[in-house]
Amino acid sequence: MTNKATDKLTFTFNLNAGLTNQRTPLSGGAFGNPVLASLFLLPSRNAYKPDGSFNITAPDFGPGSLHNIVALAYMDNRKLREGAVRSNISADYNIIRDLTFRTNFSVEFNLLEEDQYNNPFHGDGANTAGRAFSAYSRLFNWVWTNTLNYSHGLTRNGALRLDATAGYESQKSATYFNTAQAQGFPPTTLLNVVSVGATPITAQQTISEYTFAAVFGIVQFNYKDRYIVSGSFRRDGSSRFGAKERYGNFGSGGVSWNVDKEAFMQDVSFISQLKARASYGVTGNGGIGNYDWLPLYAYGSNYNQQPGSAPSQVGDSGLTWEKNKPLNIGLDLGILKNRLSFSFDWYNRKSTDLLLGVQLSRTAGFSSATRNIGEMENKGVELTINGIPVQSKNFSWTTNFNFAHNKNRVTSLPNHADIVGTFILREGEDIQTFYLREYLGADPNNGDPLWWVDGTHKATTNVYSTAQRQLIGSASPKFFGGLTNTFNYRGITLEIQMNYQFGNYVQDPWGGYYMGAGFGATFNKARRILDRWQKPGDLTGVPKYIYNGNKSFQSASTFYLNKGDFIRLRNAQLGYDLPKTLLSKIKINNAFIYVRGTNVWTWVKDKDLPFDPEQGVSSQSNLESFIPKTWTIGLNLGF
Repeated sequence: MTNKATDKLTFTFNLNAGLTNQRTPLSGGAFGNPVLASLFLLPSRNAYKPDGSFNITAPDFGPGSLHNIVALAYMDNRKLREGAVRSNISADYNIIRDLTFRTNFSVEFNLLEEDQYNNPFHGDGANTAGRAFSAYSRLFNWVWTNTLNYSHGLTRNGALRLDATAGYESQKSATYFNTAQAQGFPPTTLLNVVSVGATPITAQQTISEYTFAAVFGIVQFNYKDRYIVSGSFRRDGSSRFGAKERYGNFGSGGVSWNVDKEAFMQDVSFISQLKARASYGVTGNGGIGNYDWLPLYAYGSNYNQQPGSAPSQVGDSGLTWEKNKPLNIGLDLGILKNRLSFSFDWYNRKSTDLLLGVQLSRTAGFSSATRNIGEMENKGVELTINGIPVQSKNFSWTTNFNFAHNKNRVTSLPNHADIVGTFILREGEDIQTFYLREYLGADPNNGDPLWWVDGTHKATTNVYSTAQRQLIGSASPKFFGGLTNTFNYRGITLEIQMNYQFGNYVQDPWGGYYMGAGFGATFNKARRILDRWQKPGDLTGVPKYIYNGNKSFQSASTFYLNKGDFIRLRNAQLGYDLPKTLLSKIKINNAFIYVRGTNVWTWVKDKDLPFDPEQGVSSQSNLESFIPKTWTIGLNLGF
């Protein structure tokens, strides 16, 4: 970073660059996925033969069976190389007193090179005499923001002050991507790039761009730091929408009252801060694909060995901004000279013209299309508590606790009709509501799986298809937050950070493979299978184990839905600041040595949950790499 300043001009430049070289494992249902193999492979299958060579043949690893991922770690290649450059340049110029012009230009440039090689002897490349993929991605993004800032006292004594900003912002993002694949490789693992393959298979190229532009203004009036009124307006334009719907107008307003500045509060000595806040506005969301609004044809298709194309997207020239209308009311309170402080917010955010995928009739040749449909509401509260329980000359203890509760519901859909996908969208329900057949347990008489026929819970059935799907919980947590405690004694610092989440469900799409015999009957099973029904009278949730499946028990139901409640020790760090008297002798300003543990401990409420409870927005496991428990020893030096 460099800075250059004169009386009127200040100039700043930042540059960051990085290189990454890593091997990337497969995920999901790929037989080469090491997480899948760790769950599915029978423990009797050895990675090595008695002579020390890899075990890659029948009966353990024959054609069509799971792969020996230990062997593939040596015989296959999956490499990712990434280079990134991020730069920012800004300048501030004082035009006249109280009026400043600021320009800021930032650039991000990323290059990604991906190579995958599947050897011809074992694994995914065995049926094609080996195969290789190569992919190249280039991402370029720039943002340019220009603002005029005016700050001026409107009264002679400065009691009333005006702060105003006007600006223009533009952005362009461009992505270039190409990939190639070839098959038919020599019987060696040393020649493993695409150009060696005897049979080219595919060559694809994608170019994608979008632009964004906005003009905006912000005005704030401040009276003696007691009463603050602000408002903003912006007009946003995005190339992701059609020419007639490209621009949207959005505004907001807010007020705040520093009650502690009032004369009647001066004798209330134990309150050091009391502030009331309220705001309301409209914001736009354009988070869709770059070309979702366009009816598209896809080229590269072949018809009778001739070049051809076919419709690939319905499009909608009327697509426009999704609108969010947040109302927020807050209160900040500090007592005992801010040794204890609270921040509380209540919000109600209504969203209209939601940008969602709508299912289409398959007879149209398309399965879905993006549309502005429906409305949704989010209500919730957020609470943050900061405290300093102990503060002395040599020892201090600070703590931070935060809590959040959110409830969302769909308030309107076209024709009041449900939209069924991974989740069901239904008016009055959470947008991430699971829609599944409700599993009851094993029939104690014969071990059949039983499902409730419907939501009345008056009748059961052992025929999967006759059980009606029900609304079963949500992937959205009811409340979540964290707790951080920091202790400091004579330069020794201990920081403990914990996170928690309660009230949501997570789904296991792969549970049928290691619990139900209908999927992967010869795969390894989870320990819970030992609780299966074995004789009349057994009371258990796991039905009788029958090769090739027991009445579709392996299919999706609430049996494969688990509570996602957890508490996690996210970070624990013990560090020491070396004395400055010692460092001054070796010309070092500061030195901090530390030991850090990440994801050290996790408590999970549902003991039947077979995977990590943190599964992102989808709340579904896809056999990704586990969140690791790591320990780090580090040293930070300042010169």
